[in-house]
Amino acid sequence: MQRQSDFYTTISAWPLAIARALQQRGIEPQPLLQQAGIDYQQVQQQPDGRIDIHRMTHLWQLCEHYSHDPAFGLAVAECAMPTHFRALGLVVMTCDNLLQVLEKLAEYYALVSNTVQVRLQHQPDRVGFCVEPLANVEVSPLAIEAFFAVIRNLTQQVSDLHLYHPSDPLIVATQLMRAQPADASRWHQVFGEPVEFACDAYGLWFSRQQLQQAPVMGNQELRLANEAAVKKYLDGLQLSGWRHQVEHYIVANLQQGEPTLAEAAQQFAVSERSLRRYLSDEHTSFRECVQRVRQQLAQRLLIQELPVTEVAYRTGFSDSSNFSRAFQRWTGLTPAQYRDAEK
Repeated sequence: MQRQSDFYTTISAWPLAIARALQQRGIEPQPLLQQAGIDYQQVQQQPDGRIDIHRMTHLWQLCEHYSHDPAFGLAVAECAMPTHFRALGLVVMTCDNLLQVLEKLAEYYALVSNTVQVRLQHQPDRVGFCVEPLANVEVSPLAIEAFFAVIRNLTQQVSDLHLYHPSDPLIVATQLMRAQPADASRWHQVFGEPVEFACDAYGLWFSRQQLQQAPVMGNQELRLANEAAVKKYLDGLQLSGWRHQVEHYIVANLQQGEPTLAEAAQQFAVSERSLRRYLSDEHTSFRECVQRVRQQLAQRLLIQELPVTEVAYRTGFSDSSNFSRAFQRWTGLTPAQYRDAEK
């Protein structure tokens, strides 16, 4: 299980759904979870817990290998219930319409995982739920495809739209980053047509007309109560607020060099003074955010056995000497000493 200090995590719902999907195929899940460094009993006892993304990605890889199924993520989605995602699942179930469902999923995606950037992209006739993995964080394509399939299932469950307009699909296009598989029938079966592979980012595109017309029975009082629970959960993990947004921005841009406060303020369309004040209200600063992201990312990459020169590049240093000095200042250890200590 992940430590509270781990930075990139996903909710424990995924190992629970994965375990069920493995059992349906006659594969005992506990050895695979143990091999990935995940305590199955602890996950069952603490469904609100978090899993380190490195371990989670390892688990997805093991599942693909032992199931011999590159579309295994789609099977996992069938085993994921709205309640697996705790209060966020209840928020979705009580929205006023399907567009609001997408808006809430995009707003609170960090509850599911803070390893990607999510945005809604609006076009005249369609709305895209777009996901871009962070450059320095390895996320299995199976994980994002499972998330897309869960969204597809949720939109059907809350609206029964497929019963009202079977010939007018809600999902009008799906974009995936994986290479074109030899047999893409499973993806087409789940998402419909078209499904595009080898894309630069992930996108699940919905008919704007269908989003607006879908019959949904919302409950504003319940939704607001559950939104408050989601916000409290994220605040407890420090996965909401300006610090979280700024640190996501830093991670996404570190390989181009150390980001500046001015660049971040421009990205968020606020003044430097305002951004400085927002971070101060959360008891941090832009400089501290940069250092925190660099240190946590460097520690993670060193454990993954990447060369020190590569770690230096990915954390925005001009050369390995400057990186090594900074790392020793942060931890009291050289990169090599830290790597040896973590083996």
